[in-house]
Amino acid sequence: MIKQKLFLNNLCFFFLITSCSSPFEGITYKEATLKQDYSFDHSYQLKKEKELLILQRKNSAPILKLSLKKAFIASGLGEQSSSHNMGSFKIKENIIKSCSSQSLENLKIISSKSFSIAGVLKGKNCHSPYKMTFEIMNKSEVSFKIDIKNPSLNRTYFRFKHHQELFYGLGEQFTHLKLNGQKAYILTEEQGIGRGDFPITWGAELLEKSGGNDFSTYAPIPFLITNSPRGIFFENKSYGIIDLSSDDEVKVEFREKNIEGTLWEGKSMLDVIERYTAKTGRFPLLPDFAYGTWLGMQGGKDKVLKEVQRAKKAGNPVTALWIQDWVGKRTTYFGSRLWWNWQVDEKTYPDFKNFCTKLWNEGTAVLGYVNPYLADKGPLYEEAKEMGYFVKNKKGKNYKIRTPGFPAYIVDLTNKKAYEWLKKIIKTNMIDMGLRGWMADFGEWLPMDSVLHSGISPETYHNEYPVIWAKLNREAIKEKGLEGQIVFFTRSGFSYSNKYSTLFWEGDQMVSFDEYDGLPSTVVGLLSSGLSGISLNHSDVGGYTTINNPIKNYHRSEELFLRWAELNAFTPIFRTHEGNRPEKNHQPYSSPETIKKFSRLGKIHYALKDYLKFFVNEAHTRGFPLVRPLFLHYPNDKKTYSLKKQFLLGTDILVIPVLKDKQKTVKGYLPSGQWRHLFTGELYEGKKEATFKSPLGTPAVFIKEESSWKEGLLTKLKAL
Repeated sequence: MIKQKLFLNNLCFFFLITSCSSPFEGITYKEATLKQDYSFDHSYQLKKEKELLILQRKNSAPILKLSLKKAFIASGLGEQSSSHNMGSFKIKENIIKSCSSQSLENLKIISSKSFSIAGVLKGKNCHSPYKMTFEIMNKSEVSFKIDIKNPSLNRTYFRFKHHQELFYGLGEQFTHLKLNGQKAYILTEEQGIGRGDFPITWGAELLEKSGGNDFSTYAPIPFLITNSPRGIFFENKSYGIIDLSSDDEVKVEFREKNIEGTLWEGKSMLDVIERYTAKTGRFPLLPDFAYGTWLGMQGGKDKVLKEVQRAKKAGNPVTALWIQDWVGKRTTYFGSRLWWNWQVDEKTYPDFKNFCTKLWNEGTAVLGYVNPYLADKGPLYEEAKEMGYFVKNKKGKNYKIRTPGFPAYIVDLTNKKAYEWLKKIIKTNMIDMGLRGWMADFGEWLPMDSVLHSGISPETYHNEYPVIWAKLNREAIKEKGLEGQIVFFTRSGFSYSNKYSTLFWEGDQMVSFDEYDGLPSTVVGLLSSGLSGISLNHSDVGGYTTINNPIKNYHRSEELFLRWAELNAFTPIFRTHEGNRPEKNHQPYSSPETIKKFSRLGKIHYALKDYLKFFVNEAHTRGFPLVRPLFLHYPNDKKTYSLKKQFLLGTDILVIPVLKDKQKTVKGYLPSGQWRHLFTGELYEGKKEATFKSPLGTPAVFIKEESSWKEGLLTKLKAL
């Protein structure tokens, strides 16, 4: 079975990582060019040491090391081709010219804060001057830009040395937390169905080319953070490759001319995250209703009201009702799908505005759903078609995309009129109707062979599209004067998404315990995204993707649902999803016993409200994630750097979730100190691995013995 999974991942991955050989060859320079050391503001020094060019602050570790044995900058001319199906992409690259040899001919001091190195890049039928400019921003931040002078070139490569660091980040990753030894690509897309789990990935890849792989993700971000600690962020928006397979260097490729970025060094990894998010943005505070249970329901007014009342009667603190089918739904081969026409379906939810108002007055916010696409039927589709608001294909026609069950069209957000039109729909049809939030879905499907209104290349705009989609949603809220009172949650993202999104969710996991695309993958996703600036994130309780398969069905069991709920009770948001085949999945309302058990977990999550609010405020002011890998607070404990199946919630709560079926115990690691079990009250000594009893309903969750939150939380949870 393991071999089958590895084979599938490698098969999928082959089509994406297409730079097979290093573009870097020789480097030449004159010793006289580098004969002296240079000093800059904030005690930065540039010096040659053996065969290295080193930039560092006095008495600090190097912030950048460049090898002088082989070229560290290269360029070229390439042609990229892509195929896509339902948001999954296959990328191929053809290199036409390669400037792989570098000369370093000039080092120029521009000011006390900046300098440049320049020379020429050469290769067969390839020649270009280049300049790499550095600017000292402050004592811990340096910006840089590689400028390729030949306008005909469209590929840029960069490499730098590292000193046995451990690398993390690259946005929301679901398979790997520690990235050393990996070669990752940067492309926002569907995460895939199964991502290596057999047989579903095999089937999805065979039938739809949408199985996914180790690095397929909705929200990649070209940001690396290391335990040295330092960070490096690339401003580039094109398809990129970050190669960490070497023991001592990092290779970077972007499919565009020039590379631009920022380097940070910090006192700690948290310090680096704080500095990085100061540049790229931080999440707003959540509205007060966000801390209760978000009940995800479909089926119309009578059904959802009935289940809300049943849940509340059982004591579940339901503060939000998420009805994605407010626009109506249809049945397709992939299960229940929505009508992508962003107007209320009055047959399903009559008198919708009063419906929302009444529930709000009763303490429950109503949340909806929207995405930047329109199905091929409905008045909004007809209006957008008439106004020319859709993305076009090469023939100038509206670009039809295939979705599971029906065709649709993408609104062109580079068209200012289309952008404002879609924003007005959100303000009028959603906010004015009383919705207090919504899932702002999709954003990662833009074809790379499309034609955009602005004329910008879709190859560079593809990754940016979900960021602009989030920006549109955020502007709609601001323009209605409701900032901080409405929350929307996105799944797709890229650099600067944390500046615009109010909340993330992890997208469509399989309803399974599989490590590639099931419950365990959500822990890796929370940890990696948090290290990359996505401070507020969560997953669907129970997962989403439900498959009827002749070899193996993927249907949600009661055990999976409750184990998922146990985990999510200790994340920022506690929200259920019925899945794409609700009738095949165990639901929070499936039985009186489930209602009772789920209610208790909802109360556990709500008991953490003050604790969560404290750390949401920290995320807002400092950019720190709520869900954290242990090494952020125990950097000297080498054991913590390989842990990806347990986490800290804030600073004081440690969660070791059950991530396999039929398990009544769980093995985990407690770092130094004393840890009190939140449910049994038992005290444990840290800095050791142990096996803990973890029957359903009593997860292995611990709080620091010296925590100021301990007594209050123990008292609240004991009452449950």
